[in-house]
Amino acid sequence: MTAQKGELRQGYTTGSCATAAARAALHLLLDGEMPERVSITLPDGGSAEFSPEAGRRDAAGASCCVRKDAGDDPDVTNGLPVCCRVELLDDAPEGHIEFCRGEGVGMVTLPGLGIDVGGPAINPVPRSMIREALGGLLDRYGLRCGVQVTVSVPGGEEVARKTLNARVGVKGGISIIGTSGRVIPYSEEAYLESIARTIRVARHNGSTHLVACAGARSEKLLRRMYPDLPETAFIHYGNRVGSTLDMIRHDGGFRHLTVGVMLAKATKLAQGELDLSSRTVGLNPQFIEHLVRKTGYAEDVALKAKALELVRSLVDIVPFSSSEPLYRALAESCRRVCRNRFPSGGLEFVLMTMQDGSMLCDEHGCRDMQ
Repeated sequence: MTAQKGELRQGYTTGSCATAAARAALHLLLDGEMPERVSITLPDGGSAEFSPEAGRRDAAGASCCVRKDAGDDPDVTNGLPVCCRVELLDDAPEGHIEFCRGEGVGMVTLPGLGIDVGGPAINPVPRSMIREALGGLLDRYGLRCGVQVTVSVPGGEEVARKTLNARVGVKGGISIIGTSGRVIPYSEEAYLESIARTIRVARHNGSTHLVACAGARSEKLLRRMYPDLPETAFIHYGNRVGSTLDMIRHDGGFRHLTVGVMLAKATKLAQGELDLSSRTVGLNPQFIEHLVRKTGYAEDVALKAKALELVRSLVDIVPFSSSEPLYRALAESCRRVCRNRFPSGGLEFVLMTMQDGSMLCDEHGCRDMQ
């Protein structure tokens, strides 16, 4: 996909690559030759062309691969071959597609993904794309049978360790995904969909208490507080805490929510900011100074707070403790902002520091946590 100068180049999902590989493999099986280019229809009605490779044909079936091109997106699957082997099923109903798991494709072990537990992690949209692509070829050749499609991604099991697949119950490899068929570099839609998926899996697996945290470091701190909660109950919001809380509320299956935020980002959340990225909102020393004055600290403390270049250094001015009015006021302000997004059910807010200090605030007040 060609990008204009200065624009980020789009790519294609593993679902699109698998569809193209399956179509090329079926063409090779039926025609005896692998096409140099293969075109598929994308879910949005557009089309895309791919160059298949590694074509092989035998008495039982044929296989082809398409190299994943994620464009300018930092996708861990970029460059991997997405391969499909197809075999005709003469005894299957017309148009039936049987999906099988090959090397590097994960197996679904938890409900909530819209795929049967125990089946290959090939999402519903890619399945539909493959059915459409193969159905057209079967009609062209006048065949009234089904097709077995085995999808494999050599190297997929290794790169899956860099993803959250295990968190949502996809084990042993990557997922074949994509709702639009395209990879939009740094796509907000794709990022939020990954959060929504973890929320759905948590609900389908019986979680009624969720813990929302920015990432691995904050999760590590929070897991000490909630050792009995399953891994699926911990939801990473990155910077999009507002959108994540909205999705949790709209899902409607959770009675209790804990939101954990590091000190620096908490000063943003307390001001009502719901996207905590430094690209969206920066350090506001005036807010911190105002909060220090409002909670009764001396003038020299307020001036030191105003001069901060890193919020994490605030603990050097006012020691971190729930007995300090400054931190209680900050955490309670954050909790009020979160309550606006999660208006019913139990709500706790945990304020954390880079030095592994933490305090929890709920309707009963604030207390230090170990």
